[in-house]
Amino acid sequence: MKDKEDTNENMRDRENGMINLNFAGLRSREELYRYLQEKLNLPESRGENLDNIYAVLTEASGKIHIIVEGLSKSRRRLGSYLDGVLKTLRAAEAVTEDLTIEVRGQIDADKEWLDNPAVVEQSCAYSRPVMTAPDGKPVSHNSREGLLYRAEGMPYVRLRFPNAMNVQLQIGDIMYPFLETEKDVWTVDLPVEPGFYYVHLYVDNCLAISPFLPIGYGYSRPVNYIEVGPVPEFFQMHDVPHGDIRHEYYPSTVTGRTESCICYVPPGYEEGTLEYPVLYLQHGFGENERGWVWQGKVNHIMDNLLAEGKAVPMLIVMANGMVMEEDGDGEAVLQHSLFPEELVQDIIPFIERKYRVKKDRDHRAMAGLSMGSMQTSMTVCRYSELFGWEGLFSGFMHNFIGENPDNSYLEVRKEKEFQEKQHLFFRAMGRQDEFWDFFTQDDAFCEENGISCVRKEYRGGHDWNVWRQCIYDFLPQLFREDTLK
Repeated sequence: MKDKEDTNENMRDRENGMINLNFAGLRSREELYRYLQEKLNLPESRGENLDNIYAVLTEASGKIHIIVEGLSKSRRRLGSYLDGVLKTLRAAEAVTEDLTIEVRGQIDADKEWLDNPAVVEQSCAYSRPVMTAPDGKPVSHNSREGLLYRAEGMPYVRLRFPNAMNVQLQIGDIMYPFLETEKDVWTVDLPVEPGFYYVHLYVDNCLAISPFLPIGYGYSRPVNYIEVGPVPEFFQMHDVPHGDIRHEYYPSTVTGRTESCICYVPPGYEEGTLEYPVLYLQHGFGENERGWVWQGKVNHIMDNLLAEGKAVPMLIVMANGMVMEEDGDGEAVLQHSLFPEELVQDIIPFIERKYRVKKDRDHRAMAGLSMGSMQTSMTVCRYSELFGWEGLFSGFMHNFIGENPDNSYLEVRKEKEFQEKQHLFFRAMGRQDEFWDFFTQDDAFCEENGISCVRKEYRGGHDWNVWRQCIYDFLPQLFREDTLK
């Protein structure tokens, strides 16, 4: 009965000049060709002859519009043969006036080049973009774009959007409407406190990225942010020795791909022979390994602490905790709980082969913010023999991401031997953080199980303004000789 209904539907589509080809669910070349025979009314032939498709379409009379769907669901199974079908359809379209092909959906993520780091990685500007006039001279202040300040200190954003009808900027839950202060020039005052803010720019209700505002990675995509001044001294760049920021690539046995990490190497490393302790430092949900450098300013914070003699020289390794895994349908899904495995199996061995670092738990620490704090808690509990120092920023001892999250690892925290071997357990959160209740629940867990910790509260929410303070307070407490004795 269903076959008859499908046949009638196919006939109606052909009469209307529309043919829908949905390849989702097709599992073999033979099945695909039988499907095409039925949908395109191909003649019987031996094998799977693509020439038949070309001949039928180029010789057909009347207008034909073919909609192609389901490519991402079937490309892995049908591979090059499906690519051949698409090329044949496009070849027929190129020579047939009344034939149009519409391919729906996004290009599938299995294309090797699509996710190649050389294609997707972005460079960051070292200094503020300089706008120049055609004669090469800098444009006047009144013509500049980006984050600016009025005479009384009010920060404002000025951007040029020709022919726009409506421009808005969102910070958190608040939408700030721009005014068109002159033709095609849009301006908005931002009555906000000094600090770091992710900003979402909407031009005629379409999300946009401005090249005249800093670009980082957050919300699982490139995103604009602003740094409203004045800014604290502790993360500014000063005239002190600077460490290196190194971008490393390593093979991952957990993901089966080449992955990326960022390494801060302290000043003096190249000139010496000493081995250094290591801090493995993780970002939050929707961010990546670059966050702690570009948004967190951890390299400048560490440079300044070292120059003041307030911290022990160390390597800081930052990796991508947004570990993705394919489900049964070939879709990429987040498996953040796989990161402890990747860290232990892939990242730590890679770092210890390439750098002069100490390889015992007394000289290995881990910390993270938000989702990264969950990953830190999981890792330190499951691999307590590897880590002697721990920091949870806007931090959660419990994992609450996903359905039925596994928190069995917390049983280890209750053990006196585990607690006695930890040199430092640092927990911190902003008092205005939307997840404050989770922090107090962890307070209760610590009290019930006699777990001691260094506990900090800051003024602020779930953002980089708090996390910078966390790392500033955490770093001086790591790898201190008086603690190790």
